[in-house]
Amino acid sequence: MLMLMPDRDPREGKEISPEKQRQNRRYLLLLILNTLLFFMLYRILLAYAELTDKTFGSFLLMVLYMALLLGFGLAYLIYNRFFYRSGVTPEQLPADWSEEQKTDFLEDARKRVEKSKWMLLIIFPLVFTFFIDAVDLFIIDPFLRG
Repeated sequence: MLMLMPDRDPREGKEISPEKQRQNRRYLLLLILNTLLFFMLYRILLAYAELTDKTFGSFLLMVLYMALLLGFGLAYLIYNRFFYRSGVTPEQLPADWSEEQKTDFLEDARKRVEKSKWMLLIIFPLVFTFFIDAVDLFIIDPFLRG
C-alpha cells in the first residue's frame, strides 16, 4: 500500500512525531492547492490572451512565470548553500573542530532546509506548470491536433 505520510523519517530512521505528521499533511495540502492555483491561473490567462489575439500577453505571462521560477529557484539554492552540507557526517569534518562546532555545522544545514521549505510551495507549482505546458506544446499539439 502506498503511504504518502510514513511513520518513520527515511533519512534518519527515527519516528515522526504526530505534530510533524500534521505539519507534513498541511504542507502536502498547501502544495496541491498551490499547484492547482498556479496551473489554473496560467491556463486561464493563456486562454484569455489567445481569445483576444494578444500574443504579447501570453509571452509576458510565460516570462513572468519563468522569472518567478528562476528567482525562487536560485534563492532556494543560495539560501541552502547549494546543499554542499547534505550527506556530510561528523567524521568528514575537519579534525581540529570541536564536537560542538561539528554539531552546529550539521544542524545549520537541517535548519536551513526546514526554514526554506515554504519556497518549494512556489517552485514546485511553477515547475509542474511548465512541464504540463511543454507536454501540451511538444507532444499533444503536434501529434493529436496536428
